[in-house]
Amino acid sequence: MFAILKFVLKFYKFGKDRKAQSRPVDMELKKAFQELQIKMIDTTQKLQLADTQIDAHKRTIQRSQLTDSELSQMPPDTPMYLGIGRMFLRTDPTTVKKELEEKIKTCESKIKTMESNKNYLEKNMRESETNLREMIINKQKNL
Repeated sequence: MFAILKFVLKFYKFGKDRKAQSRPVDMELKKAFQELQIKMIDTTQKLQLADTQIDAHKRTIQRSQLTDSELSQMPPDTPMYLGIGRMFLRTDPTTVKKELEEKIKTCESKIKTMESNKNYLEKNMRESETNLREMIINKQKNL
C-alpha cells in the first residue's frame, strides 16, 4: 500500500514544480485510492481475526491430542466423565476418545476453511492494488 501511495505522490509531483501544484486532483483516482485504503483496513482486520482463530483451533487440536494420549495410557475400565454444560456425564473411554476425535476433525476442517478464506482475501487485495496501479499508469499516459 505504501508503494502505491509513493507512486501516487510521484505521479502528482508534489514538490517545487508550479505546474504540478496547480494541477487539479483527479477525483476518480482519489476515490479509488480511498476505497482501496478502506478495503485494505477491512481485509487486514479480517486476516488478523482469521489468524487468531486458526491459532485457537490449533491449540484446541493440541490439547485434544494430548488428552487422547493421556487417556490411552489409562486402563480400559477406568471411569471417565464427559463435561456437558454444568454437569459431568459418566461414560466409557471409547466415547470420550470419539468425542476428542470429532473435535479434532471439526477444528481441522475449520482451519482449512479459514486458510482458503485468507487466500481469497489476499488474492482480492492484490487484484485491487494492481487495478489501482493500472489506473494510475493510464492516467499518467493520458497527461
